[in-house]
Amino acid sequence: MHMKIKAHAKINWSLDILNRRDDGYHEMDMLMQQVELHDEIMISPSRFTTLTVNGKTVSNAGKNLIIRAANALNEYTGEKKSARIDLNKRIPVRAGLGGGSADCAAVLIALNEFWKLKIPFAGLLKIGEKLGADVPYCMTGGLCRVRGIGEIVESVTGAPSANLVIHAVGSGLSTQAVFSDFDISGDGALHVDTKAVQEAIVSENYIQAQNVTGNALERAAVRMLPEIENEIRALKDMGALYYAMSGSGSAVYGVFESEKDAKSASEKIPNSFVTKTIKAEEA
Repeated sequence: MHMKIKAHAKINWSLDILNRRDDGYHEMDMLMQQVELHDEIMISPSRFTTLTVNGKTVSNAGKNLIIRAANALNEYTGEKKSARIDLNKRIPVRAGLGGGSADCAAVLIALNEFWKLKIPFAGLLKIGEKLGADVPYCMTGGLCRVRGIGEIVESVTGAPSANLVIHAVGSGLSTQAVFSDFDISGDGALHVDTKAVQEAIVSENYIQAQNVTGNALERAAVRMLPEIENEIRALKDMGALYYAMSGSGSAVYGVFESEKDAKSASEKIPNSFVTKTIKAEEA
């Protein structure tokens, strides 16, 4: 038995940090949506659990979210099952596109079926919460408002299909480093009206969404990688209806009126690519 699955990237339409808790975690309020860009994962029978990424075996893979997901399932069930996992990585790393979390989420769901564990989805979500803040969202998919430290995921109906140009700026950013800079600088919350952003996105009024959105981590990311601000401005100048940084960066994206417009803009931005958000009925 072999199983081939997709792990979709995500973008943040908005991201606000409400406060920092005593345990060091941050209370978030975000609007996120999956995009067509995805990693491909192949799962096959094996005596031992192994991981390859783009054809190369990952040694000492215990810190990798995919292997941690497999180990967490075994810990949950008290069993010692194994699989060969081959990852074809397409989502840029250190970009705020949720690639690692998407891989982890996809493997949790797939191995539950592959190993015939029959863990209810609610149980898988609890496992995912312990692995990463974005994992519960990536398991749920679609357009969602996400709160708490990532564990409160509310699906939103009417998710649109938007034409995107995404550009992962530079060599990427460490999420931990961006959050640390945010804390040290005392940036604070933006007080984004997430509900208003949500309503504008669902109605595909991207210009209105631009007027009410915000990413609280953008200030920290720009301090660490000033090119981010330049690339956001470039997307605006090329006619993007909506332009923002995703997650903790370094990826920025723009929404364009048509796929033709998106392709035209992408041709002017080295190492960028065109994709679309996934509509509600496709999620």
